[in-house]
Amino acid sequence: MKKSKKLMALLLAAGMALSVAGCSSSDTGSSSSAAGSAGEDASSALTSEEVVFWGPWDGEVGGQIEAIIDEYNTEKGTNVSYVCQADLVNAYQAAALAGDVPDIMLWDANEVRRYAKMGQLKSIDEELKADGIDTADFNDESIKELTYEDHLYGLPMNIDIWGLYVNMDILNEAGIDKAPATWDELKEAAVASMDVEGVKVGLNMKMAPTLFNSFLVANNGQPLSDDGMTVNLDDRALEVLEFFQELIDAGVYTTQYTASNGSDGFLTGEEAMTFWPTSMLRTYKAYGDEMNFTFVPIPAGRAEGAQAGGVQTSFSLMVPSKAKHPEVAVDFMEYTLHDDEYSLKWCDILGGFSPLKSVQNDEKFANDPYLKSVLADLDNHQVRSDVPGFVNLEGTCYGPEIEKMFEGGQTPEQALEVMETEGNKLLEQYRNA
Repeated sequence: MKKSKKLMALLLAAGMALSVAGCSSSDTGSSSSAAGSAGEDASSALTSEEVVFWGPWDGEVGGQIEAIIDEYNTEKGTNVSYVCQADLVNAYQAAALAGDVPDIMLWDANEVRRYAKMGQLKSIDEELKADGIDTADFNDESIKELTYEDHLYGLPMNIDIWGLYVNMDILNEAGIDKAPATWDELKEAAVASMDVEGVKVGLNMKMAPTLFNSFLVANNGQPLSDDGMTVNLDDRALEVLEFFQELIDAGVYTTQYTASNGSDGFLTGEEAMTFWPTSMLRTYKAYGDEMNFTFVPIPAGRAEGAQAGGVQTSFSLMVPSKAKHPEVAVDFMEYTLHDDEYSLKWCDILGGFSPLKSVQNDEKFANDPYLKSVLADLDNHQVRSDVPGFVNLEGTCYGPEIEKMFEGGQTPEQALEVMETEGNKLLEQYRNA
């Protein structure tokens, strides 16, 4: 496929994941301004002392976060300031040891339960109830991800799902007129794309091993037994591995593949399809005039009742248990996350869908050429289980065995046997820890 000089030049500056780099360790970000007297009169109970907000980005994204903080400060008479921490996890752990934590943090929701278990996060149930905030107003799965032992430790900012990015120019040239909706259609499109000039892989499967549970959900499977004590690697799980093997055998991907010059192979046309979360839309949309692509959920599997779907997560706001000004932190969360307009603003910044049910089907998403196809299947996504050790299964027990299978080192049946044995060992280790 021919690529314009403009696109190739742009690729040299292409970013990944929200298309911005995290702030450097020496850059603490800039503070948002304090508010005027009108906000102070309206919110006299809130402190005017500095309230520290930590997030992982500076640049354009950091500036957009600061804009929301400025609006809040103006309305409330507060002095919330944004500080960028590129390595947020390590920065927080060091701050917790030093006893000098921020008041509010923007963090991956799947980290919440781990830190809540350690007593490092503040539950916000009582504050929400006192302020009339109903958690039923939010996406049920998103709230579940932020809940530990029946207490809520944060509020979701978006819904982020992993799905399939499809270069429709390549598929059209290969004789395929629509994005894949099933595994069989995915295989057909990937195989056909290999005949298009410039395509090296019909489907970049590098991330597939860490998406095993998403494919299992899309095949109407459940990752754990009903009691959560063991992994549930049944026939539906084997079908996932057999499908992966079919794709490898068909030659649509090889583990030796790398994109040219360290670039993004999807943007250069070397990959017809690839797996990334909705947050990558921010990067890929920047090249919308250079390529015709779309985004769809993980296609439906072959088992009876299978539907396109998978695993979802979110960015969230949470309050450390030793925060100096938790009342302002919780108020900020309520003010900017339980509000239709602000919820949509957060989606502009972070990508994905709104977790607020009142705007989940807003025209912003229904008319978005990249997101509209996902709306119908949004309810087919689920968050990772809160069973201790579950979040480590794909990276520790599943991924290495699937990669070994990709390289011809074992069959799907052999991989599944090891995955089940090692997965159950891991869950037992966490139970006994």
